[in-house]
Amino acid sequence: MSLRRVFFIVASCMLALTVAGCGKGGGGSSSAQVRFMNALVDAGPINVSVGSNSIVSGLAFEGQTPYLGTDSGGQEFKVGISGGTSTIIDTTINVSGDTKYTYLVYGTASAPTAQLFSDAITDPASGLFQIRVINAAFGSAGLDVYVTAPGASLDTASPNISSVTYNGSSAFIQLAPGSLQLRLTLHNSKQVIYDAGTVTFADRISYDLVVYTKGSSTLVNATLFTIDTAGSGNLINSKIAQFKLVHAAPGTAAINALVDGAVALANIPYQGASSYETLSAGTHTVTVETVTAPGAVIASAQPPFPPSTDTSIVLTGTPGANTAVVLSDNNLPGTTGSARVRFVNVAPNLGAVDVLVNFAKRVSALGSNAASSYIELTEDTYAINFDLAGSTTVVLTLPSVAVTAAHTYTLYLVGTSGQLAGVLTRDD
Repeated sequence: MSLRRVFFIVASCMLALTVAGCGKGGGGSSSAQVRFMNALVDAGPINVSVGSNSIVSGLAFEGQTPYLGTDSGGQEFKVGISGGTSTIIDTTINVSGDTKYTYLVYGTASAPTAQLFSDAITDPASGLFQIRVINAAFGSAGLDVYVTAPGASLDTASPNISSVTYNGSSAFIQLAPGSLQLRLTLHNSKQVIYDAGTVTFADRISYDLVVYTKGSSTLVNATLFTIDTAGSGNLINSKIAQFKLVHAAPGTAAINALVDGAVALANIPYQGASSYETLSAGTHTVTVETVTAPGAVIASAQPPFPPSTDTSIVLTGTPGANTAVVLSDNNLPGTTGSARVRFVNVAPNLGAVDVLVNFAKRVSALGSNAASSYIELTEDTYAINFDLAGSTTVVLTLPSVAVTAAHTYTLYLVGTSGQLAGVLTRDD
């Protein structure tokens, strides 16, 4: 055999070994590309590792990354809360080399979930774009999706995509590109729970719309990912929020609420609460007047009304000294078999109270015009006492407060000393 022939065989073998050695874990032939999003509503920043590599660190809620190179093959995906020591998600997933993916972390800290979605798609033809909707909104029912000309009525329209359930995703649909309005409604309803406003969709581009919750009873928010080389994406905050009004002002006639001077809620009696009313997200002036003296403002507030969130405004105080208390609501459902309850002390001139549930203290020193954190209670009927803080002096006993699993409640302490009452609202 000639020296040249020997050299050729050795060189070929070395080349084969070099190529074989370029694979990434699990027998894959090249790197996968994965982008990450944190839609875990109540846990704060997260860390993610893939295999033995730390890929994401301190990714905030609603945060997202571009595509990042990861080893291919069977890989262990581990998710933890930044600053914590425990792993909340630990799964092994097979990822293919030279393939793009989106990895979503969502749900709640007590019920975390993650899914890996393949972004290996066929590009649409010229004159079309395509979009897929992923429902990662914990606690949501099915979603209907409308992509229309800006301002088009939904009254007689049919959804472009129907009934995308939690943990589910739609197939890609193809539409003509342009500046279009993207809205979501509850399934088989025209109630808009997300409004992106006008979004420009480009020709021959593919998109993932990831829908998630920020803690509202019904509203959702979304991020629009582009399936491109970099893995770009844009948080598209909804144009809407919602609020309710609670009348907790003893001695005050029924009330109306005006938003920027226009009546939004009307004729709410003492110890009554409205349902949630939608309004545009952003800061608004909310004024309260009595039905007996329209035009005379007795209290006002200027809440920020963040997109896709719920807010409660509580009128409290005695006549001539009314005030509006603004509360940020978190209406996530409780864990299986449980309800979530918070307590709000809006009893004028009473001072701080302790809250006892079945005679065990669950909230300490709840101050005036303040709300407790949410606690979980197993579905049942409870005796609830309000005591003067730091004492055993009972100021109000509610012997039979019933709560139902998977719902969220607020129990308001209202009235003046000697005429106190509890007002229970279901907020989800």
